Amino acid sequence: MTYIEIRMIKGKQYKYLRKSVRDGDKVKHITLKYLGPVEPVYKTGQKRGKTNASVYVRELGEIEKLELKHASFSSEAFVRDRAKIIMLSSRGFFAKPIAKSLVCEERKVWNAIKDFNSRGLASLKRKKSPGAPSRFSPETKKIILMHFSKHPKIFNLHFTTWTLPRFTKHLIDYKVVDSISIEKVRQILNEAGARLKRSKRWQYSPDKEFDKKNF
Repeated sequence: MTYIEIRMIKGKQYKYLRKSVRDGDKVKHITLKYLGPVEPVYKTGQKRGKTNASVYVRELGEIEKLELKHASFSSEAFVRDRAKIIMLSSRGFFAKPIAKSLVCEERKVWNAIKDFNSRGLASLKRKKSPGAPSRFSPETKKIILMHFSKHPKIFNLHFTTWTLPRFTKHLIDYKVVDSISIEKVRQILNEAGARLKRSKRWQYSPDKEFDKKNF
């Protein structure tokens, strides 16, 4: 047997479709569906906000018109497409027909128009990518350079000069970093102007494990 139950929640009434199920000598009541408020409130008379479909470029100046016309013949696709988008938008075209004309996504049109309205002709130039964030903070790099400035023997190492493989292994073994490539170590040293010193003679040691330690 199904029935509608009205519940009062925070001063408002809500309807639920319920069902009675007999389980032995007992009857259980199960909620099947929420039916909404007893007295729904409909918001009327509100104006719809501005949508992407109605985004237009701002009024163009004479110099901007000339620059855009010239840019529309650019050999760079990014510059050429953006100039055409701005020019078509200034003539009253919506984003959808502009995208269809240039065979691109509407989002590309919206972005071009909004960027131009914000930055003007500078928006015709592609922004430089910031690149991936550095894995190593300035503090970590300072510690790396501090270790590089020390003599290997201070760390109980059995050689007198650093090499990139030796120093990279030392940084990981000493837990300065969890992992780092030889190329990244080279970049950090080069940025700081640090240079590897070359040994002027062969190094010898009575230690039988010297060859293994002399990585």
